[in-house]
Amino acid sequence: MKAIKPPLFSPTQFAINMNKSIGLTTLGEAIARNHCLLREHIFDSPLDVDDYAQLLEAIRAVTNEPALQAELETRWRNQNSKQDEETNTLQRHVRYACLYLELARTAEAHKDRERAWAFTNYASLMIGEIIEKSAAAINAMEADKRSDKNSKNAQGRNKSILLVKNEAARLLVERQPENGWPTKIKAVYHLEDPLAEFIEKNNIPALKISNIEKWLTAWLREDVLVNQAWEKTKHAKAR
Repeated sequence: MKAIKPPLFSPTQFAINMNKSIGLTTLGEAIARNHCLLREHIFDSPLDVDDYAQLLEAIRAVTNEPALQAELETRWRNQNSKQDEETNTLQRHVRYACLYLELARTAEAHKDRERAWAFTNYASLMIGEIIEKSAAAINAMEADKRSDKNSKNAQGRNKSILLVKNEAARLLVERQPENGWPTKIKAVYHLEDPLAEFIEKNNIPALKISNIEKWLTAWLREDVLVNQAWEKTKHAKAR
């Protein structure tokens, strides 16, 4: 079994580093991080990237004029959408989160940093809730498709796993010591690297490379294909 490496930093040093990193975050970085979260979690699903760019353009045209901002918000409220109410609510919250982030940029441009941070913090809270709710909204929209998709994914996953099991069985035979594998631990140790290379080469996401030791040990004990290869290649006294 491979030796476990000690952590790079002590708990105290890790806490110091985290506090320093958070404390040095600039307003611009905080705003950019929030926009990054929105792009990653929202605009590739209920909304698309073009909507995002158009939304920001519309917001930036009104952040210096409260009357224009009020008109924009009124248009948002009056927009009719064919989507379900849950998705409509999510989109409305996304618009306001973007609005507060752009108001933060405007406040910073006017040297009003306290107001800028207030807008940013409020947007951050909204985005946290948006990300949490977006998963539920997406699941609701795709509920009818999930069963068939999961079935096909399961078939593909099973085929991928079978490829790895075949490779594990082949490696047990190909790499067995002269007198057979002395222990399962020894076999797992010698098969970890070639199996990791096989998974990466064949692009098999169904199995995590970091868990090779766990699932290979289970296969040696329980899987018909891999256990059969183990029984043929183990040392007579192997456990």
